[in-house]
Amino acid sequence: MSEDFDSLELIKTYIESKRFEGIKRDYSPEKVQALRSKLKISYDLSNLGALNLWKLLNEPSEWISGLGSATVQQAMQLEKLNYQILYVSGWQIAAESNFGTNTYPDLSLYPSNSTPEFVRKINNTLLRKSAENKKTSLPPIIADGESGFGGIYSVFDITSQFINAGTAGVHFEDQLASEKKCGHVGGKVVIPTFEFIKKLNASRLASDVTGVPIVIIARTDSLHAKLTTSDFDERDKEYLSKNRTSDGYYEIKDNKGLAITKSLAYAKYSDVIWCETNDPDLGFAKEFAQEIKSKFPNKFLAYNCSPSLNWMDKFNKNELNNFQESLFDFGYNLQFVSLAGFHSMISSFYELGASFKEFNMEAIANLQLKETQMSEIGYTGLKHQQEVGSNYYELVGEALLGDESELLSKNDSTENTQF
Repeated sequence: MSEDFDSLELIKTYIESKRFEGIKRDYSPEKVQALRSKLKISYDLSNLGALNLWKLLNEPSEWISGLGSATVQQAMQLEKLNYQILYVSGWQIAAESNFGTNTYPDLSLYPSNSTPEFVRKINNTLLRKSAENKKTSLPPIIADGESGFGGIYSVFDITSQFINAGTAGVHFEDQLASEKKCGHVGGKVVIPTFEFIKKLNASRLASDVTGVPIVIIARTDSLHAKLTTSDFDERDKEYLSKNRTSDGYYEIKDNKGLAITKSLAYAKYSDVIWCETNDPDLGFAKEFAQEIKSKFPNKFLAYNCSPSLNWMDKFNKNELNNFQESLFDFGYNLQFVSLAGFHSMISSFYELGASFKEFNMEAIANLQLKETQMSEIGYTGLKHQQEVGSNYYELVGEALLGDESELLSKNDSTENTQF
């Protein structure tokens, strides 16, 4: 008879495995046991993705690079290009793919299940496509958990949602959830170190309860935040001013010191450390990495090469080409461009709109010509029906109606006769 999923011995074996070497938990295996059912539910996509992501992070010869996808179809294009990971940004969920009734700035205004369900939609689409291309694995998805949309209970629940949706890795930031903002704007308020550690514990607890080793990424926004809620934590106190603002928050006087100190504390509880920055400064990136690696030599680091930063004026072509390699040399295994999808999407459609306004259908013909040329390097979007699953459902039709049925789509499709 197989061992019950809530077996204490099984839980201890899982927690003490090499995968979690050096990871601290402020709860006991008995607490995990109390929350596990005897029946094991298999979250295969999240489990396989997490194992794959962990393997990629441990690859010593190259960094993992990704572009943030604002739509499922963008994620599909990256999968075709054999990107190792897919990245889902909360900013882009707010701006485009949320379950709310509007588009939003990055203020955690959208329904909290939007990102897990977007991840699920990507995975479902890639799974359907895998029936056609017969690929045996999907790229692991790293998703934005923002500030957790609340406290420890919210973080526990949303981590569980991410696992259920097939997420491989999730990141949380140490901003105050009720005042959460994009990391590249003003008005950010960070929480005390002990409070964020509780959130990291909550995420890890959800991972342990489900038995899925999702990769947990701890992000600090304290490098450019001006405010914090409390001076209660002794680890934070020396970096804070005694002054309080009219909103009741404490002012930060030493951002660099606070960011490094917080990150060192978070490193005990997380798999990857990320310090959000407003400036693509390799000097600070190196200093930060050295501080973390001096205490945690095997800790992975992440870097956001965000389009919120101006990459045009600061670097020459050679420096741009070598920027990510320099980061990797410092120890940043995980690198991504968080808002790539949004900028690509709106700029390309604006360009088409302007061209169509001036040149009418010539603009559409030129678009098709460009797509035809791109088809030579693996692009398949010229045939838009197949891009959204028509071939799959044609197979469903053939199975149920017969290969010669007049109800099948392929018989008179312009995609088959004109392209």
